[in-house]
Amino acid sequence: MAQMGSWGEPALFLATIINQLPIVSVFVPTEPVYVYLGTQLPQGGWTSLLICMLGAWIGAQGSFWLGRTAGARVLARMNAAPAAMARARRLFERRGAPFVVLAQLIWPIATLSQVLAGAWGMRPATYLAVSALGAPLAVLQYAAIGYVSASGLAALGLAPDEPLLVLLGPYRLLIGLALLLLIGWALILRRAKHALPLRIAYAALLALAMFGAVNLGTLTGRTDAAGRLAPLPLDLACRALDETLIARAGETPLHAAQPVNLALVGFDAPASLLEGLGWLRNRTYAGGDLEPTDILRLTYEGLPPASSVLLEGIATDLAWQKERGVVPRMQLRLWPVAVPTGVPPIYLASVGRIDAVTLRLGGRLPLPVLAYDLFPFTDSARNREAEAITRAIPGADWRLLGPSALPGEESQFESDGRIAVLRAPGAPALPEICGGAASARASATTRG
Repeated sequence: MAQMGSWGEPALFLATIINQLPIVSVFVPTEPVYVYLGTQLPQGGWTSLLICMLGAWIGAQGSFWLGRTAGARVLARMNAAPAAMARARRLFERRGAPFVVLAQLIWPIATLSQVLAGAWGMRPATYLAVSALGAPLAVLQYAAIGYVSASGLAALGLAPDEPLLVLLGPYRLLIGLALLLLIGWALILRRAKHALPLRIAYAALLALAMFGAVNLGTLTGRTDAAGRLAPLPLDLACRALDETLIARAGETPLHAAQPVNLALVGFDAPASLLEGLGWLRNRTYAGGDLEPTDILRLTYEGLPPASSVLLEGIATDLAWQKERGVVPRMQLRLWPVAVPTGVPPIYLASVGRIDAVTLRLGGRLPLPVLAYDLFPFTDSARNREAEAITRAIPGADWRLLGPSALPGEESQFESDGRIAVLRAPGAPALPEICGGAASARASATTRG
């Protein structure tokens, strides 16, 4: 599970306290953080959530005592509507403690209710008790949003289907989000004159942040594929000569399925070879240990983490991209193959161009999921990279093998379905290796 360690639990604790204080709480909206923590609950992570509950309870005491010692001045700064205050006063006088508990669950009046409890004379001991119930419930309701959303996405499947919106580049998206944030903050700073626009803008920003938290939490939390990091069996590599293998989206929904279209035979250090050709190594979700700050930093640097793509249920932690950037970019993944002693190293690979970031409907219900769009004409990328790799090593060669068409259900690739087999100098051809492996199996069966 991706922990909150990079943010620091003390910083999270402090932010949660500030979020409970009047006026300044709008500048530290921690609700999306609670949503994110909820997405992590299937993998554990109660420690950070408990810290948030404690911080919310302590912050609630601060609001209560501000109301008790300077209630009139604080309420004047909060600019609450007189009619709403009158209704709240009547509810407080009739219901008292239940009103305070329930009010803490409602974002627009949560902090106000804590100040009112102090200003209207609730006993400190009573407030200690009711806030000990209300503050944790206020945190848990947002965590429940994250938990239910992540669990629902997992249960319904994360494979993207119909596109909703194709973003031509992440920088346009970032600029749009920055403008939205600036407009929201401008309205917040002018809240005394624009109460209704402020509420609309702030609610929209919170909803957007929570949507982002669910997507981010789903990605960082679902790194179970790390347990399936293993070499591919040789039989699977040999099947690529007879059928087109398809690598499918794993626990992270960012990538569509893609054909396996390269094989490297006899290359002892493919990582060094690719880096020498200018390819840049990607961290992967399958490798685990990715925190939200890592994802944002790497994406900003133009090296976004590679999502989990599984070949027959096996993930790979070997991913590269051709140059810095997010969209479009060339990406290559390598799966090592388990070979017997005396057989040269074999790697299966999938190479293609990511063309766009897409907001899609994922699963059996129309739930929005972020995904990458793969350029459907994968053959040109396959042939170009096969040529570049073999040209870099004197004596190396490559040729196309395998079937002449993809299975019908994978027709969106617009590919011939073949695999480019690259052979290092002196290495046997893949058909020879597979023929030898088949002979060895047949011999073992006969002896048995």
